Amino acid sequence: MEIINHLSTKVWASDGYSDSTTSSSSSIQVDLKISWQVEYQRINISPNGVAYVINKFVVENLDRKLQLSNYQLLMLIPTCHQRLNWVLLVIGVDPDFHLSIVSKIVEHLQEKKILISQMAATGEIFPLQVGITLLKTHVLNEQVLIDLPTWESMVENENGGNKGMIPETNVLIKALRKSSESESCMICLKEFSCGLKAIVMPCSHVFHGSCIITICRFEMPTSN
Repeated sequence: MEIINHLSTKVWASDGYSDSTTSSSSSIQVDLKISWQVEYQRINISPNGVAYVINKFVVENLDRKLQLSNYQLLMLIPTCHQRLNWVLLVIGVDPDFHLSIVSKIVEHLQEKKILISQMAATGEIFPLQVGITLLKTHVLNEQVLIDLPTWESMVENENGGNKGMIPETNVLIKALRKSSESESCMICLKEFSCGLKAIVMPCSHVFHGSCIITICRFEMPTSN
């Protein structure tokens, strides 16, 4: 199973928020709110290459607020990183993501530099919000699951153990393709009855479900 991490950071000023205070442009107060959210989603890729989302859910959602008396500390990446590093660590953000987040914040403040100066002249507080979302995607590739036991069996055979046979997993068994085409079972050689679903193995041979279980040398896995 492959895991893909995608980080998105949104920075914006809250609408309609202002407060009266006495300050200069070099010490204007910034009310900063950082929201951290972790989402998980599972994606399945079928053997024919079709991908679909199995489920998606939020596993973590935290907010942190702080007031900064000097907005210029956030205008440069080194000082902004130094000021916010501990906050990001407290809410659980991986240090590998810190620089990317800080860069977004600095970029937004640089764009709003004139506005911040104007707000300082009127004694307003600059409200800043940062929304950080980490999406962890678990990718399940059915074809890989189907091919893996065949490869493991070859390795096992070369090592002289277990007669070269590796038992399948529940997931792999569920992933096996079902066929309703008019073919013959490769074990009993009887044609399939009309409408009967047969089992297609990774080797593309088709069998009755009862036939393939009969010759299997291993106990099939159960929910227990």
